[in-house]
Amino acid sequence: MKRVTIRDVAREANVSVTLVSFVMNAKRDSEGNLDCPVNPNTAKRVLQVAQRLGYRRNFAAASLRSGKSNSIAVIPNDISNKFFAGISRCVEDRAQEFGYTVFFASSDEKATKLDHTMDAVLAHNIDGVIVAPCAGSEAAIQKALDARVPVVLLDRNIETMKGVGKVLLNDREAGAMATNELLDNGYSNIEMISYNLSISSLSEREKGYREAMMKRDLYDKVKIHYTSYGESARDVEKIIKDAVERGVDGMFLPTYTLSALALSAIKKLKLKIPQDIAIVGFDESDIYSLYETTVTHIVQPLRQLGEKSVDVLVDMIKGKPSEEIVLTPKLIVGGSTQKK
Repeated sequence: MKRVTIRDVAREANVSVTLVSFVMNAKRDSEGNLDCPVNPNTAKRVLQVAQRLGYRRNFAAASLRSGKSNSIAVIPNDISNKFFAGISRCVEDRAQEFGYTVFFASSDEKATKLDHTMDAVLAHNIDGVIVAPCAGSEAAIQKALDARVPVVLLDRNIETMKGVGKVLLNDREAGAMATNELLDNGYSNIEMISYNLSISSLSEREKGYREAMMKRDLYDKVKIHYTSYGESARDVEKIIKDAVERGVDGMFLPTYTLSALALSAIKKLKLKIPQDIAIVGFDESDIYSLYETTVTHIVQPLRQLGEKSVDVLVDMIKGKPSEEIVLTPKLIVGGSTQKK
């Protein structure tokens, strides 16, 4: 079946191709009215003809003509991850306010996959990229910068990269905040479980944990257990079991997935929180309030992270300088850190 073109619409509506183009590319105001220099009755007739004929805009052609696609790409490590899923919703809503369509992809913490994804989005003339960088992703991000496509680093920093926007959490403060909550309530043999991903957000939370412990002269108690994505379920149970047997009385879990795995392991091992081990988790989840003992956890401002990343990116697309925004974490206290 032959594709309906803009010329078909112009012929049927008895107007020029230019006029049809004005109507089809016009933005709408808050009341849904077209914002274009065309008589409203004529514009309405053009839209009715386009709908009757089944005309669809050729966005690729429009992008080539204008040099803009009115679209941005968002590339987290895993779009199904609870944290990034929440942020992505906020990003999409905010981008829509600016008239941008959002395309999502996951890097799966693989620099090679991020590199291929970056090639794909750049080939589609994307206007900007929001990315949560994985280890070794500098080359992929540099491709976008070399193509003069603005990039905003979300949640994770690469200190050596210049000319990129950054919207981050104060992760070192988050690590210290979680550790101090345990220390202030009488727990002193505190350890931490983290991923061996070599990403800034985790390394900064680890620094916050170490610094808080060292300020209390607990140098010999500092211990961080590392696990990988593929082995974390098995590893966390072993770590928790061994830690309790060694007399560890507190544990800091710096991501939601690690928090959920730790809670599952504690239940499986028939341990009690905080009597056998106190914990501080990360990110928001219903399970923290529904669990037998409510869970103390660090909250990241998801909406702010998502919206600010879009704001910074849109400003860069408009030609403004890159900006770095660092947001503050919040501690929600539950029964899992009840005073000894």
